[in-house]
Amino acid sequence: MACPMLVSVLALALLAYSSVTSAEIVEHHFHVKNVTINRLCHEQFITTVNGEFPGPTIEVYEGDTLVIHVFNESPYNITIHWHGVFQLRSAWADGPNYVTQCPILPGNKYVYRFNITGQEGTLWWHAHANWIRATVHGALIIRPREGRSYSFPKPFGEFPIILGEWWNSSIMEIESQALADGHGPNISNAYTINGLLGDLYNCSSDGTYMMNVVPGETYLLRIINVALNNQLFFKIANHTMTVVAVDATYTDPMLTDVVVIAPGQSVDVLLTADQPLASYYMAAHAYDSLGAAYDETITTGIIMYENATISTPLMPTLPESNDTSLAFYFYSNLTSLVNGPHWAPVPLEVDKHMFVTVGLSLTPCEANNTCGAPLGLAFAACMNNESFELPTKLSMLEASFYNLTTGIYTTDFPSDPPVVFDFTNTSTSNVLNTSLIMTSRSTKVTKLKFNTTVQIVFQNTALVSKENHPIHLHGYNFYVLAQGFGNYDPLIAPTMFNLVNPQKRNTFGVPVGGWAVIRFTANNPGVWLMHCHFDTHITWGLATAFVVEDGPTPETSLPPPPPDLPLCLVQNLTISRLCQQEVITAVNGEFPGPTIEVHEGDTLVVHVFNESPYNLTIHWHGVFQLRSGWADGPEYVTQCPILPGNKYTYRFDITDQEGTLWWHAHSQWLRATVHGALIIRPRNGHSYSFPKPLEEFQIILGEWWNSSIIEIENQALSTGSGPNISNAYTVNGQPGDLYDCSSDGTYRLKVIQGETYLLRIINAALNSELFFMIANHTMTIVAVDASYTNPMVSDIVVIAPGQTVDVLLTADQPLASYYMAAHPYDSLGFKYDNTTTTGIIIYENATSSTPFMPILPAFNDTPTAFKFYSNLTSLVNGPFWDPVPLKIDKHMFVTEGLGLVPCGANNTCSGFLGLQLAASMNNESFELPTKLSMLEAYFYNLTSGIYTTDFPDYPPLVFNYTDTSNSLNTSLVMTSRSTKVTKLKFNSTVQIVFQNTALVGVENHPIHLHGHNFYVLAQGFGNYDDTMGPEMFNLINPQKRNTLGVPVGGWAVIRFTANNPGVWSMHCHLDTHLTWGLATAFVVEDGPTPSTSLPPPPPDLPICSFSAKQIRSFNKGGDNAKSIFVTQRPGQRLRVVFGVEIYSPLANSTVPRPKTVYGAAEEPPAEVYLVKG
Repeated sequence: MACPMLVSVLALALLAYSSVTSAEIVEHHFHVKNVTINRLCHEQFITTVNGEFPGPTIEVYEGDTLVIHVFNESPYNITIHWHGVFQLRSAWADGPNYVTQCPILPGNKYVYRFNITGQEGTLWWHAHANWIRATVHGALIIRPREGRSYSFPKPFGEFPIILGEWWNSSIMEIESQALADGHGPNISNAYTINGLLGDLYNCSSDGTYMMNVVPGETYLLRIINVALNNQLFFKIANHTMTVVAVDATYTDPMLTDVVVIAPGQSVDVLLTADQPLASYYMAAHAYDSLGAAYDETITTGIIMYENATISTPLMPTLPESNDTSLAFYFYSNLTSLVNGPHWAPVPLEVDKHMFVTVGLSLTPCEANNTCGAPLGLAFAACMNNESFELPTKLSMLEASFYNLTTGIYTTDFPSDPPVVFDFTNTSTSNVLNTSLIMTSRSTKVTKLKFNTTVQIVFQNTALVSKENHPIHLHGYNFYVLAQGFGNYDPLIAPTMFNLVNPQKRNTFGVPVGGWAVIRFTANNPGVWLMHCHFDTHITWGLATAFVVEDGPTPETSLPPPPPDLPLCLVQNLTISRLCQQEVITAVNGEFPGPTIEVHEGDTLVVHVFNESPYNLTIHWHGVFQLRSGWADGPEYVTQCPILPGNKYTYRFDITDQEGTLWWHAHSQWLRATVHGALIIRPRNGHSYSFPKPLEEFQIILGEWWNSSIIEIENQALSTGSGPNISNAYTVNGQPGDLYDCSSDGTYRLKVIQGETYLLRIINAALNSELFFMIANHTMTIVAVDASYTNPMVSDIVVIAPGQTVDVLLTADQPLASYYMAAHPYDSLGFKYDNTTTTGIIIYENATSSTPFMPILPAFNDTPTAFKFYSNLTSLVNGPFWDPVPLKIDKHMFVTEGLGLVPCGANNTCSGFLGLQLAASMNNESFELPTKLSMLEAYFYNLTSGIYTTDFPDYPPLVFNYTDTSNSLNTSLVMTSRSTKVTKLKFNSTVQIVFQNTALVGVENHPIHLHGHNFYVLAQGFGNYDDTMGPEMFNLINPQKRNTLGVPVGGWAVIRFTANNPGVWSMHCHLDTHLTWGLATAFVVEDGPTPSTSLPPPPPDLPICSFSAKQIRSFNKGGDNAKSIFVTQRPGQRLRVVFGVEIYSPLANSTVPRPKTVYGAAEEPPAEVYLVKG
C-alpha cells in the first residue's frame, strides 16, 4: 500500500545530566480553553491547555520548585492534579476538586506551587474535575538532579507515549448522559497515541504519530495511560522492551514484548532499534476484564528506522482483549530496584490494618428518572459499601485544616466491610443480591496519625460484575506486597508477601475477581484521595480519603493555604418557584442563607468574598457593634461596598445581647434573597429568661418575585413610581401549598404533643409588614429584637420588616396538621400582594389530613396591629435590662412620609403629578455619598462633600401632618435630596418623636436605628400632642427594640443613649422608602477614653472606586490625607463568600472554634458560606 503522509516527531536530544547547576523555579502558564480539532472525519470542540492536545510536557529536575499559573478560560469548572507528585507539605496544590481545593471557576485563576522532592521519572498532570481529563492532560518528566543519573544506561533519545481515548462528542455530554440515565457511558470511538488516532481509523492517516529512530540506538519511551476508562495492551512489532521504571519509581529491569498499563499509570521502557531497516507499528488496544461493551478498535503509531525504504509498517500481534493471565503476569512480575535512587525498605511494623472491598453496586433511581442499570436502578460504586460523595460547600482539606468538618465529611469510614460474604462468587446467590448490592452515598474518611504505617487488603467483589480496578492513592507511593485471584486468605496470603523488593506505585490494578495488598507510611499531612482511576467509577463513588494529621514539628505540618486558593461556589443559583426557574443571589446555595449561631461574649469574624455581579455589603441587623462601627455594613455609611471580585472581613464582638437577630445585604435590594438568622445564645452558665423549650425553629418570612430583584428595583427607579408587587410571600424560602407548583416545597415543622417549642420569627420581606398565625394555637411572646419581654399570650404576631419576635408554642391541640400562615398588614390601601404563604405544623403520630387553616385578620386591620405593637413590655431586671434614662439631652421631632421630587431630565415619571416619588424625614430626602463612606469621612475629618451636620431637629413647617386633605399639596409635598446628619456628644440621651404625614398616602413606617436599641415610650394616632403625649409615656417597662413601626397616620416616641461612637443610619426598613430617601444618620462622637472611642478602620476596608484600587494613607484629623491609585484587574467571576470564625472566651462553649486565628485581610479560616449571583 502507499505510505501515508505521517506526522514526523524527531527524538528529543536527551539533556546532559549535569546541565543544571542548582534547584530552580520552573514556571509555566496554563490557559485552559476550548478549541476545535478534526478527528474521525469531523470537527469536535474539546477543552485543552494552551490549545495543545495532549497538553504541554513539563520538564523539571528533582529538587526544583514548580509554579503553574492556571487561567480557566473554559466554560467549565477546572482543577489540575499532578498525578503521583507527593506534594510534601503542599497538599493545597494536589488538585482533586472539593478534596484539596474548590474548583477554579470559569474566568478565574489559581497558582499551583510545589517542590518535586524524592522523585524522578515519568509522571503526568491532568484535570481533576468532571471528565475533562480526557483532553486536559500532559506529561510531567522529572530528571535526576545535578551530578546524578538514571539507574539505567543513558538512552540516545526519549519520547513520551501518551495513550488515550477519543469520543466523537463533547466529553461533558458523555458524562451528563451517563449520570442522567444511571447507566454506563457511551464507549469511546477511538484510542489515541499522543492525541493522534493512527491510520487504521477513517480520515486519520495524516494524523498518525511517527517516531524516527537510528538503528542500533536505545531510546527511553515514557508510556502514560491517560484513558478515562480503559486499561491497555501496548506492543511494538518485532521488538522487545525493557521496563526500568513504573510510576516514577525504578524497577529491576524486566524484558517484555508487551506493556499492560492501567489509567493513571506510567511505565518507562528502554527500546533498542535492533531490527532490520523498516517501519514498525506501535499499537494499543483495550485490556477488557469486564466483558461488557467496550471500544474494540486499535490505535497505532509508526516507528521509522533511519534510511529505511518506505513500506507498509509491520503490525504486532496484540493479545486478546480479555487476556487476564497475560495482564496478571505483567503486573505481578514487576519488582523494585533495591538501593536505587529514593529506595526505602518496606516498613515491617503495621499500625493500621484495613480490608477494603471494591466494586460496583446499585442505588435507587432519582425521582422522575428512568435508569438503565439492572433492576431499573442506577449504577454506583463503593468501598466497603460506602459510595463516596464529594462535598461542595468547602474542600475537605480546608475543613480539616480549620476543624470545620461538620457537613463536609465524617471520620468513620469502616476499616472492614459491613458484611462478610463470598466476595468473588458469581453465582445467582450473590450477583444482583439486593441484600448485598444496595449502597448509599456518604463522605466517610479515615483519620491517621502522622507516620502511621497502613496495610490495606483490596478485595474485588462480583455483585454486579468482576473487573480489574486501578486504585490510585494521592500523596504517596505504596508497596504492592502481593496479589491474587479469588477471596483473600488471611492465613495463606501473608506467606506470599514480597517484603524485600516489592514494586512501588501510586496506581495499581486490583486483579479481576481477586485481591491485592499494599502498604504505605502516612508521613505527609493533608487530605489524600484514594479512588478507582476509571472516571466512571470515581463518579459513581469508588473512592474514599485519608486525613493525615500534622507531625510534631513545623517541618512535618501542613502550612496555611495560599491566598488565592479557589472558593467553593457555582456562579449562578437557579431555583424553582411558582412553576418557573429564577436566578437569584444567595448565600451558599441556600435560600434563606445559613444560620449563624454564637454565644453572648463571642467574637464573630466573617470573611466576605464578593463574586456576585453586584456591589455588596452585609449588615448585622440589631448588633450593637460597640467600637466596631466599621463592621456595621450599610453601604456608603460605614463602608464603601465590596466590589465584584473583592473581599472584606467583618470582625465584631457580640456583647450584652441574646436572642434572635439576623443578617442581610445592605446594598440595593439584594436582601430579598441575601439574608439569614443570627442567633445569640446565653453565655456558658446562663440561661434564657423563659423555660427551656424542647426544640427551636427559625421562621423567616419573606417575599418572592418572579423576576430579578435588581430589575424590579431598576424599574421602580426608572419610572419614579412604586415597584412591581411581589408574586408570593415565603416561609423559610418556600411559598407554601396555596401557590401553584409549591406543594412539594411547603415548609413543615414536626412537633410532639404536649411539648413546647421556641419559634424565632424574622420578617425579611422588603416592603410588607405581616400578620402571622397558627391555626387553633396561641403563642407566648418572650422577646422582640433580641430583648426580653414580659410574656404576652397572643393568637397573632404582627411583624414589620427588620423585626424579630421570639414566641413559645405549646403543642396542646389534638393530633392533626395545622397551617402556620402569613399575609400582609397593609396600612396604605394601595396596590399590594394579597396572597398568603403557609407552612404546616404536623403532630407526631397524626393521621394524614388536610391541615386546619387559621382565620387571618383583614389586610387593613390596623386596630389588631396597633394592639399587638403597643401592648409589648420589657422584662424588667431580665438579662441586659437597664432603666429608662430620665434626663434628656436632645429633643427631636421628626416627620416621616412620602413626598415628590422633579422627574429627572429626559425621563417620563409615573409618580403623582407626573413627578417622581421620594421619601423624607423633616423634608430632607436622604442621599448616600459615593466618594467616601460617612464613617471614614467622620473619622478622618474629611466631611466636605460627604455630609453636613445640619439635619433639622424639627420639621421646616408645622402643619396638620395627618390631615389627608393636604395630600399632594405642592407647597408641602415637594422635597429635595441632601445628606444631612445629626452630631451627638458621647453618652447623650436623645428623645425622638416620630410623626407620620399624609402628604402622599398614610402608612405604617418601620424605623430601624443602627448601633443601638431604643425604648418605645408611647405611640398613638393623629398628630402628636406635646401636652397629652408625655402623660402616656411608659418609663417603667417600655419595650426595647431596634426597629419600630410608627403607626399609620400616627406617632411614636423613642429614647436612647448615644453611647456607641460612630456613624449610625436611621431609616425606614421598607426598602422602597429607604431608596427614596426616608433616612438620616447620627454621628456619635468619641467618649473620653480609648475604650469609649472608635478605633481606626481595618486595613481591608473596601474602597469607593469602580475603576481602580485605592490605597489610602489618612491621618485622623484630616492632615496629610492622600490617596494613591493603582490599576486593579477587575474581578472576572462574581460571588460573595462568608468565611466565618467564632471566638469564645468560654472554655465550655459549644460553638466550634477555628484552628488558627487569621488577620482581617487573609483567607477565611472557617466554614465557607457563599453568596452567589
